[in-house]
Order: sequence, then C-alpha cells, then structure tokens
Amino acid sequence: MAANKKAAKKKASTSKTKLLNLTYTINLVGDRVVIDGRNGGNIRARGMQPVRFNRGENVPRFKIICTDFEFNDQGDGEDAWAFEGTAPTGWLTSFSRRLRRPEKGALQLIFKYTIEVDVAGTVAADPIIIIER
Repeated sequence: MAANKKAAKKKASTSKTKLLNLTYTINLVGDRVVIDGRNGGNIRARGMQPVRFNRGENVPRFKIICTDFEFNDQGDGEDAWAFEGTAPTGWLTSFSRRLRRPEKGALQLIFKYTIEVDVAGTVAADPIIIIER
C-alpha cells in the first residue's frame, strides 16, 4: 500500500512541468513589425504560462489585439482576449501577463493576435496563440 502511495506521489510531482517565461521583443524591419522570440511570435503553451512583450529600440509603443482564430472559410474572428485580466486599451511600452486557462472540458484555445506599433505606414504582425489544457 505504501509503495502505491509513493508511486502516485512521484507520478504527480513529475507530471508538473515548470512554466518557462516566454519573452518576445517587438521590432521594426523596414515597414514591417517583427516579433523576435520563440517560433517567430507564435505561442503554444499551457494556460497560466507567463508571457512578456518588450519593445525594441525603434518601436515607441505598441498595441496587442486578440481575436478568435477562425477556419479559413469563416472570415474574421471576433474579439477575444487570450490573457488573464481585461484587455488593455491604448498604447503600451511593455506587456506582461499569464495566458488564460481553457475552460473545463476544453482541450485548447486558439487565438490570433495582432501587434501594431505607433509608427505611420507600418504593417502589423499577426501570429497565433494556442493554449493547451
């Protein structure tokens, strides 16, 4: 009986993975917004994962906008927020939040997020976020 409890405790402790702090830097290359970091700005992580966005030297400030990620034939996604708390309104110089958790019964959440910078004539970046249970 004690051996079973030890095995269960060991399995529970090894199934918890340490969450990395994902940090991304927003830069401009010519007139395009470029997100430097893992996977070119695409994020695939578990809920509650810390995520941070910093601005590069040539970016005065930025906005983050999230929408539902839709199948190609379904048009644009509706506004949806991938992070804990409420979506910021206005321009940011940095951003640090945890990804929200999928609701009970959902295996994953998928969002498209857009980074706009406060420089006229630039093309925004719009990678995706996949949040796993």
